[in-house]
Amino acid sequence: MMCSSIRMFCWGRSLSLLTGVIACVASGSPEACGGDRIVAWGAGTFVSSPPDYNNYGQSIVPANLTNATLVTGGWRHSLALNNNGTLTAWGDDTLGQTDFPSQTNWLAIACGRLHSLALDTNGIVTAAGDDGFGQTEVPGNLSNIVAVACGFYHSLVLRANGTVAAWGTSTNINTIGTDPSYGQAIVPADLSNVVAIAAGGWHNLALRSDGTLHGWGRDDYGQADIPAGFSNIVAVSAGAAHNMALRADGTVVSWGLNIYGQTNVPAGLSNVVAIAAGGWHNLALKSDGTVVAWGAGGPSTNALVVCGQNMVPSGLTNVIQIAAGAVHSLALAGTAPPALAAALVNAAITTNGFHLEVGTRPGRVYALEYKNSLADKSWTPFPLQAGTGGLLRFTDPNPGTATRFYRVRRW
Repeated sequence: MMCSSIRMFCWGRSLSLLTGVIACVASGSPEACGGDRIVAWGAGTFVSSPPDYNNYGQSIVPANLTNATLVTGGWRHSLALNNNGTLTAWGDDTLGQTDFPSQTNWLAIACGRLHSLALDTNGIVTAAGDDGFGQTEVPGNLSNIVAVACGFYHSLVLRANGTVAAWGTSTNINTIGTDPSYGQAIVPADLSNVVAIAAGGWHNLALRSDGTLHGWGRDDYGQADIPAGFSNIVAVSAGAAHNMALRADGTVVSWGLNIYGQTNVPAGLSNVVAIAAGGWHNLALKSDGTVVAWGAGGPSTNALVVCGQNMVPSGLTNVIQIAAGAVHSLALAGTAPPALAAALVNAAITTNGFHLEVGTRPGRVYALEYKNSLADKSWTPFPLQAGTGGLLRFTDPNPGTATRFYRVRRW
């Protein structure tokens, strides 16, 4: 998205929509939630892919997969969330990384190197796959989770109160195997007001509600350092050792390891509404529904990663969501470009307070915020909520009797 604010209402003796819409460019309206098809490219289909990446079918989308609402990719596997709350998986399953319980209330998904996470509508996280470093040992005290992310060998979640939890490499003292610890699963004690998370190979990023970033974990290429002057960030994504960030004005910045040109943002790239970092390549979704890719994947890059992951299929349009695996790419395509504003309906004053409903997308995080005067510099947020793929209700149970202004934000 280009801007995290959606619309504002004022509450008092009467309810009215303030003039205009606070600019928001994102694929968030209910009619854009289901994709007609998933398009995948890169390892798993590209004939030049090296054996470690190819022959797992991670880019061969099941023929009967329709009405997906979210897609994500890992090292050699892919997951899709369907509009009926079920999951579909394809690709490598040698360690059970695609084996999730058969249920119909899944809400969000994430893929790591050889493990995966899924979040259900109760805020409960389920993990599947490799547990050599404790990455699938979900802490028993987790609750109210609104977002999930996977690193190579660690897991990351965001709570509704804006705090973060992590586990896996560096939290398991008796870690087996050879994966190094860089503190990626030790969340900084003072980290708060987080609205979005991203897990890289051995590092993490957290986006705060004020548009600033915090990084921690492995930093040999500066991937856990936030360059000076970064502000107005609305989305983040992390690769093996590099990062992407989307600014509110629709431009993209990238930093970290640049051995394959993955941090060389194409000149003039603008009107971007979503980003996705793969292992060593990047994807950007533009407001017109087209996709731009760069970094590893083409004939000019190292043979180990020449898998075609940066070669966007000709004619790919009307894309509403993107995802990047280690060396493959995925796009969820609909019947029109990403919607320019999320639907906001059913705003009302009742005996239970003020409420409104917003059309949401799974994999997104939302928050209702208010202020008592437009002259106030800051907004007061209510707890974060995870997008459902349908209408999501937001409530202020105690709005008082004076005029109050509201907005809904999305990340």
